[in-house]
Amino acid sequence: MRHKKTKFKKFIFQFLGMILVFAVLVGAFVYIVDPLQFYRKAGFYTPKYSWQERYQNPGLARNFEYDTIILGSSMTENFMPSDVSEKLKGNALKLSIEGSTAKEQFLTAQVAFRTGQVKQVLWGIDYFAFRGNHVTDQGDFPHYLYDTNPLDDYKYIFNESNIKTAFAALTKPRPKPKSKATEQASLERLYNWDKSVTYGRERVIKNWKAARNNEAAYGNNEDPLELVKQSFNDNVLSLVKAHPETKFYLYYPPYSVLRQQIWYITNPQRYANQLEMKRYIFEQLSAYSNVSIYEFQTDSDITYDLDQYKDLSHHSGAINSLIVDEISKGNHRVTADNLEQNIKLLQRQAENVVVNTAEGTVYSIDVRLNGKEQSFGFLPPATGDIIMAPLKAYAQMLGASFDYNIDNKLITLAKGGITAEITVGSDEAIVDGRTVKLAAAVENKIGVMAAPLESIASLFGGTVTFGEPKDKLLGVDITIGQ
Repeated sequence: MRHKKTKFKKFIFQFLGMILVFAVLVGAFVYIVDPLQFYRKAGFYTPKYSWQERYQNPGLARNFEYDTIILGSSMTENFMPSDVSEKLKGNALKLSIEGSTAKEQFLTAQVAFRTGQVKQVLWGIDYFAFRGNHVTDQGDFPHYLYDTNPLDDYKYIFNESNIKTAFAALTKPRPKPKSKATEQASLERLYNWDKSVTYGRERVIKNWKAARNNEAAYGNNEDPLELVKQSFNDNVLSLVKAHPETKFYLYYPPYSVLRQQIWYITNPQRYANQLEMKRYIFEQLSAYSNVSIYEFQTDSDITYDLDQYKDLSHHSGAINSLIVDEISKGNHRVTADNLEQNIKLLQRQAENVVVNTAEGTVYSIDVRLNGKEQSFGFLPPATGDIIMAPLKAYAQMLGASFDYNIDNKLITLAKGGITAEITVGSDEAIVDGRTVKLAAAVENKIGVMAAPLESIASLFGGTVTFGEPKDKLLGVDITIGQ
């Protein structure tokens, strides 16, 4: 019996020893063939760059040569490093992460800063990246690739995917020695989706129609503004303070105006918080000479050109090139003199967006009633050149009562002793017994009772005057007696 126990122990030790030897061999193999180039740049094998940005970026940041880094969400993925390098006079490395939080961007930047190379940072600032002060909630985040603790590198070395990738790398032909230009070219289109998608106004408007319903509850659990500010302090301001030797170019990505409108109508208070953060960010950073902020969200030449977007938010690579070009020239820079002007313009653009679905054109109206700014909140799609307004909201704006008899589809408006009756589907109103022609028929448009903007005020003796458009804003002055 004792002999059997001895043999069994010997077997166990041999088995454990074999496992240990196997583990050492596998670990050494992954360490040497290093699939994500986490320890060093690839030498004797052909590297396969991963599009899993959270996993690939740490190795790039640790081991490649650069002096300029690109940070941000998917809005920054279409930057071409060579373009950024040329225009900002540096050597750029893109470290974008799709759907990233500010915390993830901060952790990525820290890896790069530990190399001592970073002289410039081009950083796309998204309000939604500051919600919460944590890494992504869409899956596991590889903290072990971002910290400085070598003891948790086993998570990288014994990762099944990394082992498979390392074996696959050895099956490829041995590469020729790489020049610096060749190395940069291999990273040029990494993470870049510009050529793989379709842009166009039809896609964007279709997206817009769906978003009105799909995003109705978006932001109901929005973080308090103070927590958003704290996330900015921890993840952006702290880096600016810690690295006065580095130039930071922060910019607000130009989402389409329809994206701005959807955010506004689904949660006006949250939208106000987004605007307030622009004030806060400027106030916190204005004391630092190594940072400049650039506003592209009010650039109507970009944000109203729906042919440059694949959805409500994401623009083409041509816009990324334009952004870095404008930054290099000092254009669009936020200053104490234009901060409030930019915020006001963005709000006015989002409040009253007009979409002509037939023509695919988009613009906004700047509405004033007796000289006072007004907002409809949402405007139904236009009918040709006729701007349609939500009739109930319009009546309330004019100080008129609104009543709708659903059985006979009759709308009754009353103000100052004047009564107007309109049948849904008709382009005529009966005003105190006389018939008045309207610019278009009153009808239900995507769930909103819509009426021609130019006609309703006149039913009560008012006038509507259209001004000249500026920054895609069409001035609309409504005058009516009290």
